[in-house]
Amino acid sequence: MRFRNILFPVDFSARSHAAVPHVRAMAEHFGASVTLLHVVEGPAAWASANDGGYFIEFDLPQLMKEADERLAAFAAVDFPTGAVTRMVEQGDPGSSITELAKTWNADLIMMPSHGRGVFRAALLGSVTAKVLHDAHCAVWTGAHLEDAEIPKHTAIQTVMCALDLEEGSLDLLKASHHFAEAWKANGYIVHSVPGTDSRPDMYYDQPLVVFLKDNARKAIAKLQKDAGTAFGVCLEAGNISDIVHMASTHHNADIVIIGRGTLNRFAGRLRTHAYGIIRDAGCPVLSLPPREIIL
Repeated sequence: MRFRNILFPVDFSARSHAAVPHVRAMAEHFGASVTLLHVVEGPAAWASANDGGYFIEFDLPQLMKEADERLAAFAAVDFPTGAVTRMVEQGDPGSSITELAKTWNADLIMMPSHGRGVFRAALLGSVTAKVLHDAHCAVWTGAHLEDAEIPKHTAIQTVMCALDLEEGSLDLLKASHHFAEAWKANGYIVHSVPGTDSRPDMYYDQPLVVFLKDNARKAIAKLQKDAGTAFGVCLEAGNISDIVHMASTHHNADIVIIGRGTLNRFAGRLRTHAYGIIRDAGCPVLSLPPREIIL
């Protein structure tokens, strides 16, 4: 799996600056082109008031000009070689990012997530959520970029593949293997089976957990045989995002790779698994939709 065209949405926040080393490392490693995108979200033409609506005047050409100047300054500082393309658009950020990624044949969108205030633990931010929901290409997200110093290394040395053992798991494992090979990285599989720690009959259900883990272990072994992989396996019972967090922390994972599910089942699987994994992983997450897994 390799990436050739990277789209990097920039909002000039500290998180955007913190994502730069990762974007540069990915682009340099795969020889990919990088397009910096800033979306000017103009104010609504009409706003409500007690006595009706009123018109808000704003100078869109001036806003676009100022945004382009800021993007040029951002590129000069963070991409000093100048080997990037700049683009300023006006509209809804989430829609603009996904539409332009499709138009420009981007195969990877790299962006930090932006939760808001006290709700950040529960939210990824509306723009990131929309991009994850609508994008037809791979999406790299970093939920905690502003919580850490600029990384001492951006090379990917440990890859963790989160498998749900449903349809598409073999393709996801193959893609993770190829990605790990491209970086000469160590590979791990992480999987969780349902836990029983919150139920009153937990002790009576332990044989069930053992049974589920044994079946999962056999299924993973078959997947590894079919994929030609020999990844280490992290198999525990409990909430998937908690298990991924513990496994990625224990093995110092540099990236977690997940599948976003088929489109007709996208909402439920993404909300219940991918959002939590991205929020809690503690390292960047690369999510792959089935149609865009590159083998």
